[in-house]
Amino acid sequence: MKKSLIFSICLTMLLTVQGSIKETKAVNFEGQEDKYMSLCSSSRLSNSNYSTCKQFNEYLKKKNKELQSSINSSKEEISQTQSTLDGVVSEIANLNNQIQEKQNEIDYLETSIKNLENSINRKEEEIKNRMYAMQSYNNSNSYIEYIFGASSFSDFFARIDSVNELTSYDEELIEEIADEKEQVEVQKGTVETAKANIESQKKQQETLQAQYEDLLSQQQSQLASAQEEQKEISSTQSSLDSFLSSIIINNGSSGGGSITPPQDVPTTNKYGATVVAAAYSKLGCPYVWGAAGPNSFDCSGLVMWCYAQAGVYLDHYSGSQKESGAVIPVSQAQPGDILWKSGHVGIYIGNGQYIHAPQTGDVVKIASNVGRFTCAVRPY
Repeated sequence: MKKSLIFSICLTMLLTVQGSIKETKAVNFEGQEDKYMSLCSSSRLSNSNYSTCKQFNEYLKKKNKELQSSINSSKEEISQTQSTLDGVVSEIANLNNQIQEKQNEIDYLETSIKNLENSINRKEEEIKNRMYAMQSYNNSNSYIEYIFGASSFSDFFARIDSVNELTSYDEELIEEIADEKEQVEVQKGTVETAKANIESQKKQQETLQAQYEDLLSQQQSQLASAQEEQKEISSTQSSLDSFLSSIIINNGSSGGGSITPPQDVPTTNKYGATVVAAAYSKLGCPYVWGAAGPNSFDCSGLVMWCYAQAGVYLDHYSGSQKESGAVIPVSQAQPGDILWKSGHVGIYIGNGQYIHAPQTGDVVKIASNVGRFTCAVRPY
C-alpha cells in the first residue's frame, strides 16, 4: 500500500513537470523579429500571443545586452588597432627621416665618386703625357701602342710592369690610381645597398599601414552597424515594454472564445456597468504590488481604479474596501460588486466570473472560482 502511494505521487509529479515544460516552451525569435513585431503591435492579443510577446520582449532585452557587450568589445578592438596604426605611421615617419639622412650621405658619396673619377682622369692623362714624352725621348711609338692597347685593366698593369723605362715615380702613380678606382667601386656598392635597404623597410611599413587602415575601417563600420542595430532594438524594446503594459487581451484565462466588454450590464449595483467596463479594459495589464493603474495593478489597486471611473473613491487596501458598502453573500453578488476575502479582492462580472489582478508574474484576467471569496461588497 505504501509503495503504491509513493509510486502514484511520483507519477503525478512527473506528469506535472512534463506538462509544465510543454506550457513554457521557448520560441526561437532569431531572424523573425519583423514577424513578431507585427504580431505584438496588435492592440488586442490572445492570452497565448500575449505570453509569446512577453518572451519576445525578454529576447529583445537579452539581444540589446549582447549588442552592448559586442559594442564594448568593438571599441576596445578599434582602440588597439588605432594604437598599432599610430605605431606604424610613427615608424614610417622615422624611416623617412632615415631616408633623408641616407640621401644626404648618398649625395656626399656621389660627389666623392665624381672627385675620384676626375682624379683618375687627370692621373691617366698625366701617365699618357709621360708616355708621349718617353716616346719622344726614345723616338718610338712602341710603348704607347703596347700599353694603351691592353684589353683590360689587369692587362694594362701587367704591360706597365714590363716596361723597364718607367721610373719608380710612375709605378707609384699607377698604384695610386688603382687604389682610388677600388674605393670608387666600394663606395658605389655601399650607396646602392643603403638605399635599397631603407626603401625596402619603408615599403613593408607602408603595406602594414594600408592593412591596418583597412582593418580600422572595417571595425568602425561594424561598430556603427552594431550601434544602429542597438538603437533600433532598444527603441523597439522600450516601446513594446510600454505597449504590453496597456493592451487588452481578447481571451479569458479559461481559454474560451473571444470576449467583448458588455454594452449593457443588468445589475442592481448602480455603478456596476461602468465598473465592469473599466475592468474589461485592463485585461492583460501586469500585476505589480502597490500599483493602482493605469497600466499595472495589484488586486485592491484594480478595484480602486475601476470604481474611480464611476466617481467612487475607495482606499487602496482590501480591508478598507470591505467596509465601503453593504456586505452580502457571494451567491447574491451582482456585476460590479467587490468579491472579498482576507488579503484579496476582485470585481464580479456575472455568470459566475470575476476580473482580478492575481499575483506577481501574472496579469489582470478573468477567473471563475468565486467560491474562494468570503463575501461580496456593494459600495454605497
